[in-house]
Amino acid sequence: MRHVLGIDIGSTGIAAAVCRDVGERWSEPVVRAPVESVVHVAADATVSVGSEAQRQSAAEPDRVARGFARRVGDEVPFLLGDELYTAEALTAAVIGWVVDQAAADEGEPAERIAVSHPPSWGVFRRKLLLDALRAAGLPPAILLPSPVAAAEGHLARERIDPGTLVGVCRIGGEHVDLAVLRRGATTFDLVTSAEPSEPSAGRMLDDLLFEHLREQWGDVPRALCTEAKARLSTAPEIEAGPARVTRAEFERLVRPALLATLEPLRRYERLNAVLLVGGTAAIPVLAEVVAELTGCRVVTEPEPASAVARGAALVARLHEGAAVESTALVPKVTGFADLEPDEPDDEPPVPPRPPVVLTPLEPPRRRFVPSRRGGSRSEDDE
Repeated sequence: MRHVLGIDIGSTGIAAAVCRDVGERWSEPVVRAPVESVVHVAADATVSVGSEAQRQSAAEPDRVARGFARRVGDEVPFLLGDELYTAEALTAAVIGWVVDQAAADEGEPAERIAVSHPPSWGVFRRKLLLDALRAAGLPPAILLPSPVAAAEGHLARERIDPGTLVGVCRIGGEHVDLAVLRRGATTFDLVTSAEPSEPSAGRMLDDLLFEHLREQWGDVPRALCTEAKARLSTAPEIEAGPARVTRAEFERLVRPALLATLEPLRRYERLNAVLLVGGTAAIPVLAEVVAELTGCRVVTEPEPASAVARGAALVARLHEGAAVESTALVPKVTGFADLEPDEPDDEPPVPPRPPVVLTPLEPPRRRFVPSRRGGSRSEDDE
């Protein structure tokens, strides 16, 4: 069936949503089953993702990579087996895998894909990923900052007047992204963004709960704490192994850490609302902390772990016949001096490194190619 895809590759999970052409209109986004953000590349260049990659890692741990999407633009490649791959090549491979899985279910490849990326990315990183997606033979791609995708998803449910400032707080398993958007005549413009220097909230909350349970009950499985954190989002009290944990107890434990991590929100004024997205956003105390820091309305997006992917799918749906390259560059809005951050560092890593030679590799099913990039940024931009 004719369809478009929204894809959000996080550090711990991959979310995707599909909008189908159902005649005179497009369907609302349908979320696909989540996949763990891990990729395995076999010796014959076969790519596997998620649970299959995890299974393969037991026998070939040196052929598995994680955290690749955040490293797009890093000149230090991943060594998988005896081959070197850039982060953008691995990211394109994973996106290709998602596209292939959807094509198998829908009966044909997607017409367009919209891929989210961190709000701090500039022209350089976006160009690298766009080039890698083209080289992998993927459908026309739209790149957009994840806060913009989240806001587009919210716009489908609630009107946002032009000129309105909206905050977006994304809390995932490994990273926290904060951003302020301004609603323009037809799109959202990125005003400013920040990535707190504190440890990621998702992992930090797991650590706090793990230490708390270990002090009371001795050794407990780490995975138990991650599961307990998720269950406490909806249940007032749970059993975690030998322990019984209440939501009130958990909130007292994590509130100071959340306040410290989200402190940059205090400088964002004149916000109409703050949208909460990401897998950790479902924790009720998070909305309370954000409201305390900003003094404005806080909205936890439905199914926050897939909110960015759903918004990206809506953007792909709306761009019927549009020049997709035009959305790859999101202009920065000026005139908000109190919100102006330091310019994001979108340069390749500065410290000199010895030259890296990437060995050739035949791409499987046109989806995976090692980067041909070499040299400096100035050479790439020419």
